[in-house]
Amino acid sequence: MNKRTRDILIAGLLVCAAIVWLRPIFVGSSPKIELGTYQALGAVTAEETAKLMGAKGRVLVIARDTGADKNPSVEAELAAFQQTLKKHGGLSQVTERFVATPMLMMATGGSVPPDRLSEALAAHTDIGALVLFCAFPPLADADLDALRKRRVKTVVVSSFRPEYARLMEQGILSLAIVPRPEAPPEGAPQPRTLRELFDQDYTILAPQDGVSGG
Repeated sequence: MNKRTRDILIAGLLVCAAIVWLRPIFVGSSPKIELGTYQALGAVTAEETAKLMGAKGRVLVIARDTGADKNPSVEAELAAFQQTLKKHGGLSQVTERFVATPMLMMATGGSVPPDRLSEALAAHTDIGALVLFCAFPPLADADLDALRKRRVKTVVVSSFRPEYARLMEQGILSLAIVPRPEAPPEGAPQPRTLRELFDQDYTILAPQDGVSGG
């Protein structure tokens, strides 16, 4: 091997080594989403839904369609929900997605569009529970009355909204699963189970809790 060939080979090896060394800096520097909390959210939501239904019946799940580039947190919630629900042999589920463009999210405040909810409910007349992995939409009184008459157990998983208190009083919402307003206290033990992780990050609001809108 002559000197020129050896120098080219060494230079090539140095370039490859630099690429290997620099790759984690550029590729690995983006923050990773901690999916555990979302898996806990999906799993506990399924357990609470099963309790409401007496572990039998059909569940309609409505969630955002996040497109080709799937949103990891949404997918983790839904996968954990489905896997947990399967443990209850008397329960089945059907999932409906809605496309949430930025403009739509601004217009609806992150809720499922009312017409999309109506379409989904009309298409699935045999459900015993409705689980929204999004905010509950503003509905006309007639639509609220129709939903109440169906006696569907409705669970909403979203940030807290003051109107949820009124919807619970009216018998529309069965449960609202929302983030805890405060961070865990300093020195709190690390959660060891999905339920402990859920309890650290979320809380469950029910009509009997006397939820306040203020």
